[in-house]
Amino acid sequence: MTPYTFPKDLLDGIKTRWETVPDRQFTLPDDRILQRLLETCYHASLRTSEQRPVHCVIAYASIEDIPEGALLLTNPSVVLTDDELVRLSPVTERDQTVIGCHEMDDWLCIWGFFEYGHAWVQHSAGDPPAVPIQSTDFPPDCLTITIDGPGALTISQGRTGLVRLRDGQIIIPQVNPFQNLQNPLGIFFSDLIDDLKQSPRYQELLNSNEEGATGQRSLLNIYTTSILAILEKIRLRHHGGSVVIARGNLDEMVAHITYTVSDHVGLVEKMIAYKAPDDLLRGPYSDLDDAAELERGRDKLALRRTSRQLIRGMSQISMLAAVDGAVLLDGHLSIQGFGVRFPLLLTEGSIVENALTGSEHPCDRWGLRHQSVFSVCHECEQAIGLIVSQDGEVKAVKAVDGRLFFWDGILD
Repeated sequence: MTPYTFPKDLLDGIKTRWETVPDRQFTLPDDRILQRLLETCYHASLRTSEQRPVHCVIAYASIEDIPEGALLLTNPSVVLTDDELVRLSPVTERDQTVIGCHEMDDWLCIWGFFEYGHAWVQHSAGDPPAVPIQSTDFPPDCLTITIDGPGALTISQGRTGLVRLRDGQIIIPQVNPFQNLQNPLGIFFSDLIDDLKQSPRYQELLNSNEEGATGQRSLLNIYTTSILAILEKIRLRHHGGSVVIARGNLDEMVAHITYTVSDHVGLVEKMIAYKAPDDLLRGPYSDLDDAAELERGRDKLALRRTSRQLIRGMSQISMLAAVDGAVLLDGHLSIQGFGVRFPLLLTEGSIVENALTGSEHPCDRWGLRHQSVFSVCHECEQAIGLIVSQDGEVKAVKAVDGRLFFWDGILD
């Protein structure tokens, strides 16, 4: 039987991974303060506020290390306790407002709140910003603890994840599996980009904008970031939902489509239109003459326009996921149907393997939403399933050589 992990067991993992992050500007508190901070957040996660779960982000940083314009100070400071976190969590906005705390006279005290900023909110949700994000738009690289749910903590250094605590186990964040070409998910999406380059519909436009592997990687970034944004938007609706992306058409015996969308062109055209001005704006722009400055203004306008179109398309897909059944997309991220049901059932005793830990689980451990996606992915290895639970957990599912795998914590 696997022993359970508690906050004090996170210390070594946090300190080890903290040292691997380059250009550190902040330091960790000593072990005693760090353990107290973790334990307070953990106990707060098990509480509720008027029957609402506690969700908030706590940052360990001094007031002097946070930009003055982002600060909202409390007077006087209050001692950090689970009661205070339960009381303050409703006034914070996850991924935007942070509760600031620091050691004061041998106590952990809450000194107020600070804002991440709008550009970081867009980045964390996966939305393409209207203009390229600058380094100053990101949060400081101080220690942050996100309370994700009962007994669930995510510990980060700025935007770099360090460790997670889930179901009594330590989870080390992985490289984005959608862009990691060493695993089946990354290979799947890379193959989709190759399909797009061979498509007569996009070939000429892509060839004019892409240059070798670097260009392909850039389009892969936009493609997979858009998918993450869709999943985040589904999660924010607190309804749950599932999305299946298939490289080819699924047989009617495999997918029963309840509703169709007429002539949906998909998101790929919007991605390509977004990429061109985004590439131009990321280039050097010091000492521009009037004509070049005018051209740059046009590029910004084009980027804002295509950004809005892309965000609107992602919102439409996430909205349809609220209907019972899955949203079915092709490789162009065109909606093939929604409210889609997958009638083929897995055989009794079917197993799905956690791709990160290697542990095996019976497929019927989860509800019908999971089992439905498990079944279609098992039947069609040229498809992946993306599941957002009502509690906010996000999984990716794919079959490889007849074996079914899932990747957990996709948005963590």
